[in-house]
Amino acid sequence: MYELKNYMEPVVRQALKEYTAKVTLPCTCERCIADITAMALNQLPAKYYVSLKGEILTQWETQSLPDQARVLAAIIRAAKQVESTPSHS
Repeated sequence: MYELKNYMEPVVRQALKEYTAKVTLPCTCERCIADITAMALNQLPAKYYVSLKGEILTQWETQSLPDQARVLAAIIRAAKQVESTPSHS
């Protein structure tokens, strides 16, 4: 059986890791990071693949500057939303 993978998930996780290294968020607990990741992924088009060839093609397609900017913009929007209404007190 083939396993579907969304290429954008590790891309968003890595971009969020780099973003939090440069910007201080009010909370970086596991829940807030998960919320930011989920919200950012929901704003971006999913890019699914099932094979190594599909992964390579998807990776090549998403290396463009507009895609990277779109990912960062989604992370920033999600971080602001989580900051204004966190899931915890």
